Amino acid sequence: MAIDRAAPIGVFDSGVGGLTVVRALMERLPLESIIYFGDTARVPYGIKSVPTIEHYTAQIADHLMGAGVKMLIVACNTMAAVAADVVKARAGDVPVLDVIEAGAQAAVAGTSGGAIGVIGTPTTINSNAYARRMHELDPSLRVYSQACPLFVPLVEEGWLDHPVTRLTAEEYLRPVLAEGVDSLVLGCTHYPLLKALLQSVAGPQVRLVDSALTTAQAAAEWLAREDMARPSGSVPAYRFQVTDIPLRFQTIGERFLGRSLGAIDKVDW
Repeated sequence: MAIDRAAPIGVFDSGVGGLTVVRALMERLPLESIIYFGDTARVPYGIKSVPTIEHYTAQIADHLMGAGVKMLIVACNTMAAVAADVVKARAGDVPVLDVIEAGAQAAVAGTSGGAIGVIGTPTTINSNAYARRMHELDPSLRVYSQACPLFVPLVEEGWLDHPVTRLTAEEYLRPVLAEGVDSLVLGCTHYPLLKALLQSVAGPQVRLVDSALTTAQAAAEWLAREDMARPSGSVPAYRFQVTDIPLRFQTIGERFLGRSLGAIDKVDW
């Protein structure tokens, strides 16, 4: 199947967090059109069974494939941890990127001392997906993982530099920093909004690995390598699709995206 270089990039997540990946793509690839799909009616995915997550993920992948995308990006760490193979099976010749693969590769490439910290939601951390992938890339690495369940509600509340958030970060990062890590992977798409606070808690000696940025970089490299980038002078189109539009979605979404969302389309299965 021939892939149209003018086709949009499809990005999907269980909710709103993947908009940090969209933001990074807009900045890194300003000519590319993007379709974002957030399964806001069924979020959160982290409390659901693996077969259910696989079923939902396949449904979304099929929907975006039907929209004629030239690339699929799994911007949800939970989906990437348990259902990346499901997406690849549905995608055929269309490339599939995910935040865990991009974040793990960047962390391994950039570590100087071989000690890497990973923070994420309990589901992502319990899946061990980041540590497993990094050990595949370099078995000698020491990986220290920490679940940070309070970060997502704090981010969605807008408490990005609040004393409560700072105290929470200090508590969560203490055991990881005690291991002398030189890199810290932000293993949740909400966490880039806490980057400034996390950097100040971790200190300048710790490099933060933002999987939104690393995913955008991986997408740019694939498009350049395969000569699939949209030509200069192209005007990008951005579409946002959700399965439910809660009252706070627009406010939270625009905070994540750093700009207006414009029209939001509701998809009914």
